[in-house]
Amino acid sequence: MRKINKRQGLMLCAAGLLVLVMLTVFVRLGTRQILVKRAHMDNLITQTVLCGNEELQREKPRKEPRKESEKIDWARAYPFADIDRMDKQDWQLAQKVEKKAEKVEKKIDDWTGKYLMGYYKLAEAGRGYADEIGWGLPSQGKDSLLSLGDGAWTFCYPRDKEAMQERSAVLAGLAQEVTEHGGQFLYIQAPFKVDPYGDFAVNGIFDFTNQNCDDLLAQLEAQGIATLDLRKDLYNWAQAEQRNYHEYFFRTDHHWKPETALRAAKVVGARLKEYGIVVDDSHYDLQDFDMEVLPRFFLGSQGKRATLSRAIPDDFPILLPKFTTQIHFEVPELKIDRIGTFEITYDKEPIERRDYYNLNPYGMYGHADRAIVNIENMLMPPSDKKVLMIRDSFCDTMAPFLALGVRNVMLLDIRHFTGSVKAYIAENKPDVVIVMYTGVTVAPIDWSTHKDEFDFR
Repeated sequence: MRKINKRQGLMLCAAGLLVLVMLTVFVRLGTRQILVKRAHMDNLITQTVLCGNEELQREKPRKEPRKESEKIDWARAYPFADIDRMDKQDWQLAQKVEKKAEKVEKKIDDWTGKYLMGYYKLAEAGRGYADEIGWGLPSQGKDSLLSLGDGAWTFCYPRDKEAMQERSAVLAGLAQEVTEHGGQFLYIQAPFKVDPYGDFAVNGIFDFTNQNCDDLLAQLEAQGIATLDLRKDLYNWAQAEQRNYHEYFFRTDHHWKPETALRAAKVVGARLKEYGIVVDDSHYDLQDFDMEVLPRFFLGSQGKRATLSRAIPDDFPILLPKFTTQIHFEVPELKIDRIGTFEITYDKEPIERRDYYNLNPYGMYGHADRAIVNIENMLMPPSDKKVLMIRDSFCDTMAPFLALGVRNVMLLDIRHFTGSVKAYIAENKPDVVIVMYTGVTVAPIDWSTHKDEFDFR
């Protein structure tokens, strides 16, 4: 009989483990499709096999996630000028390949999370083991994860002066475009969780986001472009209130808390007054809201990466105005066009149940990232003045609060809007155009898909 050496033994063990993993997938799939859905069984056996996924145990699952409408052809609605449009065939090919890759990746993620028995427990155990053997050390790689030492987590980004120069150049071009159409331009620097004036063990050592932001703001100001740095406001609040800078953010997520976004809305509203926009700032204070808190409900993007073995879920606050509101809210890609109270800006689906790994409660605010959102405050005096915010996800929370004191707020997310920004501005003629970004992206601008957040063509 042939003797198996150590290497072959390890390979056989690995192959056996892989076969076992695949068997668990098929066992769970068969239990779900045959025993639960067809035989209508709900007993100790099915519950044990499908443990860890409440949805799989139900004969009739909860309401399916809302289906989005067909993708809108934004390039047709807001066409590019010949000088800005890339070769159409190349663009269509790039879009097709990208969508197919995203679809395959999503299918794999869904299958793994649903049908691999104990998937999340395995991930948590892996993270815990990495910590035990010292593999949980911080690195300086792009988008690496780091503990800030007080239960808070952060992503880390390298420094890239060239990327900031490229971004300042395209922002300057956009500012010129806005001016030519009779509008005013403002760049707002949203804050990052690493304290720009503290966190000395991290800031400028493992993470260089604040240095990148400093470079970008300095270059814009040198060109005479108006800026607003919200990092300074957060730092001043922390100093005045003797609080940790991290407390204004979710511990397990890169986003700020809704109550922080509300305070930021007041700062932005004050700046808009200087641009001739009528702003009612009487409802930008937390005392004007009821706060419902869902305890230990939210595991953010950083917590999902760290897993529950290392991260403690955040409480999730929902702010509800105590005062009368009437909002006209439009999201074309979701076929939403409603008038109602402020709550119509909330998508309740992500908070229907606690699901740390599969749901994103933060996306409740403003219906998450969408190509175009229009918010009209019907209780403000009628006005033809319009504010356009070219934004990232920090505005999911901040922009609806800002609209409580402004008649017309339009939101544009270039990561999802594949039409021409120039054409959009030319058609809508906003009086003030704000670009508000967190500023963590350091890769060269991707000019191939019209989906890079700094592609303002």
